[in-house]
Amino acid sequence: MRRIFVLMLWCCSLLVTAQKVSSSVNPVDEVQKHEEDEGKIIIHQEEGIADLVETHIEMNKRAAGIDGYRIQLYSGAGPRAKKEALEVKSKFLSTFPEEDVEIRYNAPFWRVRVGNYRHKHETLPLMTQLKKYFPNCYAVKDGAVKMEKL
Repeated sequence: MRRIFVLMLWCCSLLVTAQKVSSSVNPVDEVQKHEEDEGKIIIHQEEGIADLVETHIEMNKRAAGIDGYRIQLYSGAGPRAKKEALEVKSKFLSTFPEEDVEIRYNAPFWRVRVGNYRHKHETLPLMTQLKKYFPNCYAVKDGAVKMEKL
C-alpha cells in the first residue's frame, strides 16, 4: 500500500511539473523513453496505477482553472447591483477592450473582475492603469483563473 501511495505522489509530481502533456501520452511511458548513450529508467507499477493517472489528467482538463489572481473592479449586492456591474463592465471595455473581463454572481454579490494572473505581483501594471478609472480596485485571490492565458 505504501508503494502505491509513493508511486501516486511521484506520478502527480510529474504531472504538476510537466509543462504540457498530451492526452495521448502517458507520463510513465514518457519517462521510460531513452535514446542511445543515455541512461534507462524502468518503472514497475501495479495494475490500475495507469488508470488513476489518466483519471487525474482528465479531472485537471475539466477543472475551471487554477488558483491565481484577478483585479476586482466592483462588488455589490441589492436590487441595482446587476445593473451597476454591467455598467462597470461597459466602462472597463470602452477603455481596455483587449483585456478579459467577467461578471460573476455569487449570491448575494455581483462582482466584476478582470485579468488572469498566476501571481499577485503580475496584477500591478494593469492595476496601476485601472486606478485612474476605478480608484477602489484591488487584487483578489481567485480559484478559477484560466490556464490558457498563463
